[in-house]
Amino acid sequence: MPPVAHEPTSRTGLSHVDGAVSMARGSPGSATADFFIIVGDGMTALDAGPNDGGDGLGYAVFGRVAEGMEVVRQILDSPTSPTEGEGAMRGQMLAPRVRIASARRLP
Repeated sequence: MPPVAHEPTSRTGLSHVDGAVSMARGSPGSATADFFIIVGDGMTALDAGPNDGGDGLGYAVFGRVAEGMEVVRQILDSPTSPTEGEGAMRGQMLAPRVRIASARRLP
């Protein structure tokens, strides 16, 4: 997938709160297909701003789990593989993997 343009939370007005769906990235404009879901509150440090611990642009929230957060929490409690993943992600990959069967945009 080609990278998508970075849309910081300071421009969209969205925030990293419970149920927010956000793009994983290295540098701004490098996000391709990896995303993460915020579970619980208190992750607003990922929003754009001087406290994001990086370049000040934060991560781009692009959606929200509309229903089914109980499933997200069950996935979070799933076992992980001690050997799968690269770099900081080693040991954080689910085993077995969870397949996302569908996602849709709500009006």
